[in-house]
Amino acid sequence: MVALQFPDHIIRHSVQIANELQHLTRENVRIFVLGDTSYGSCCVDEIAASHASADGIIHFGHACLSRVVRIPTFYVFFQFQLEEKRLLDLLAQEFTDKSIRFTCFYDVGYLDSVTKLKDKLLECFPQATVATIANPDQKPDVLCWKFDQPYSSECPAIYLGKDNLSFFNTTVAIESMQWYLYDPSARIPMLEKMNGIGAKWLRRRNYAIERCKDATSIGIVVATLSTAGYLEIVSRIQRLAKARGVRTYLISIGKVNPEKLANFIDIDCFVLVGCPENDTFTSRDFFRPLLSVFEAEMALNPAWREKLCLNYTTNFTELLPEGRLFSDIDDVSNAESEDAPPDVSLITGRARGVTRNVNEESEMMTTKVVAKGNYQVAQISSADLFSNRSWQGLEQNLGNDAPALIENGRSGIPIKYENDPENS
Repeated sequence: MVALQFPDHIIRHSVQIANELQHLTRENVRIFVLGDTSYGSCCVDEIAASHASADGIIHFGHACLSRVVRIPTFYVFFQFQLEEKRLLDLLAQEFTDKSIRFTCFYDVGYLDSVTKLKDKLLECFPQATVATIANPDQKPDVLCWKFDQPYSSECPAIYLGKDNLSFFNTTVAIESMQWYLYDPSARIPMLEKMNGIGAKWLRRRNYAIERCKDATSIGIVVATLSTAGYLEIVSRIQRLAKARGVRTYLISIGKVNPEKLANFIDIDCFVLVGCPENDTFTSRDFFRPLLSVFEAEMALNPAWREKLCLNYTTNFTELLPEGRLFSDIDDVSNAESEDAPPDVSLITGRARGVTRNVNEESEMMTTKVVAKGNYQVAQISSADLFSNRSWQGLEQNLGNDAPALIENGRSGIPIKYENDPENS
């Protein structure tokens, strides 16, 4: 059993491709198409494939290249064309010194074109390097990239592709003296200097981080079930929140949108655990702030309090023990001493104290004890906020409700129904 996964805009070609592959394979091999993806087209949907007991997945189109551990995956990228002579001429005009060192990144759709261009590029610029995509059995250096030589942030970098989320993720995760963008799909491709990438966007994200610091409850939205390490990062966020006395709720709702998260009105902010190219948290349509894992780390981990945000990442695996931005959670309690001054909110202007739960072996549900008066205390559980609601969602109540009589529904147009009592 082999599953074929296509992005939405080319799924119309899936039947033809599946039939041709089925004709070329053995009779005992069955090929089928995944009609829809659980989260995003760039992610390998091994959950949907496992429902049909697939032995492997062939992923077509653009991919975020998040590491998949449960099922073998074969990627088929787009093969975008690249005008080699124009690019080399523009590079020669920009870099008159042929001994300059720079690194070339690219959209995965230009992998074939960049592979053909590499020899000509090194002839013109011997010190130039081309980043390669890490193999599944390799550990990438940053995001999905592997460097043949040690990367230097004091050299310029060039990205071949569109000004999209892939380019943004690369530029904010990899520091460079100067970023250049070359879009081969433009009507007249030019080598553009990209200054102040994401500065305005990062200022808006700092506001979301401050909101997370003020939060008393956090919803962890799981937007991937295939990326390696997602369970570990969920556990890490829960432990960081628990150390600050913040309640956490684990939420899995499939594809994330503002309407779904608006149902959780009692949660102060949400943390999205998804692939690096999940752009949902950049939307302004959400009722509550939606943060990336790294932003939640900056808000909850006191080790980041005195640090400047010189590095940014949308890949949560870089916060795990083998990642470049990892910090030991066991040091969190040591970073916050009892006599440490409280943090001050930049939004409310109030001091923020840190509440610790010293019993690490207790249950994951956060519990607070508050004074009721007359030397009495009340135990408040995080589940009480939802259990005390008058409406808790749709319930079947099978066997508890009496059978209802079948009645004729309304017919006509909304402006005037035929059997509407008001119009009779």
